Amino acid sequence: MSGAPKVPTTLFTGFFGVGKTTAIKSLLDRKPEGERWAFLVNEFGEVAVDQAAMGSEESDQDVLIRDIPGGCMCCAMNVPMRVAITGILRRAKPDRLIIEPTGIGHPAAILDELRSPGIVEAVELKAIICLVDPRHVNDPRIQAVDVFRDQVHLADILVGSKADLASAEELEAFHEWARELYPAKLQVLEARQGDLGMDLLNFSPVETRVPLFPDAHEHEHTHGVTPHQDIQVAPGNPHRAENSGAGYHGCGWIFSSEDVFDRDGLIDLLGPPGLLGLPTDAITERLKGVFRTGKDWVLIDRARNEVTVSPIAYRNDSRVEVIVPEAVEVDWDVLEAALVKIKLPPSS
Repeated sequence: MSGAPKVPTTLFTGFFGVGKTTAIKSLLDRKPEGERWAFLVNEFGEVAVDQAAMGSEESDQDVLIRDIPGGCMCCAMNVPMRVAITGILRRAKPDRLIIEPTGIGHPAAILDELRSPGIVEAVELKAIICLVDPRHVNDPRIQAVDVFRDQVHLADILVGSKADLASAEELEAFHEWARELYPAKLQVLEARQGDLGMDLLNFSPVETRVPLFPDAHEHEHTHGVTPHQDIQVAPGNPHRAENSGAGYHGCGWIFSSEDVFDRDGLIDLLGPPGLLGLPTDAITERLKGVFRTGKDWVLIDRARNEVTVSPIAYRNDSRVEVIVPEAVEVDWDVLEAALVKIKLPPSS
């Protein structure tokens, strides 16, 4: 990779459900004509949904999307991350690289990797952008998470995402909180519906920022079946994979492309207030799934008790990932049975 111009590289951080993928998708949609961009996303669960929601890994367009499911790329000595980055740089030769770790991903080890020999010569690290939900910045449950605090601390640019859903009082509280941060950010701004200015990708970082909790990313993940892009499943018999780490656990399912779901049944099952198999007062931290519903396919995206349902171009298989706090006891068998039950008959 030596000799080629360095690839501008931006790291997007932020807790579960703050809108990172939506913001990045908006930027990809506005990519300058003629440029080739690469997007590397890491998901907590074993079942990759973000890549399905955004596009194909082998896209013939000018955007290459790669996914590293199952844990966080922030873990020390993360070989899959290094392999993915070097593979993207060598094969795609992108004009720009965007990296999105999982919501509990600590930026420190990722930054160390990007600054390590063999990669630092090929990438030009730009300002770190952290998205936060202005409605939850003072949530004690989030403030107590060292990873979240370091996501904010190491960021050069802080974005109050989902500002269109926040009240004037919540936005003022967000800015008041942001003004107290030290060292000060290069920019503190709001974003509505994921709309970020393209100029943010060209800001230079503050090289002197160091983590407050450098050991926060040194946690273990337990995994189910090793994820594979070409898992084959029979109709009505989904593949299931579980994962846990950093105070959360999750479960994901991949269904056959022949399985067709009842749209209203999906929304009733996966929307608020709760999910089958979970205590009625349990928090569903994150849920994202793509489903075939007749001739149409939909993306169901839930962050806590907020749910959006939108059409999607993905057409390979139905898949969903659910993430809850580790303290919540979940009967995944019950939820799986409920998902299978709302499939439509084969003739539908």
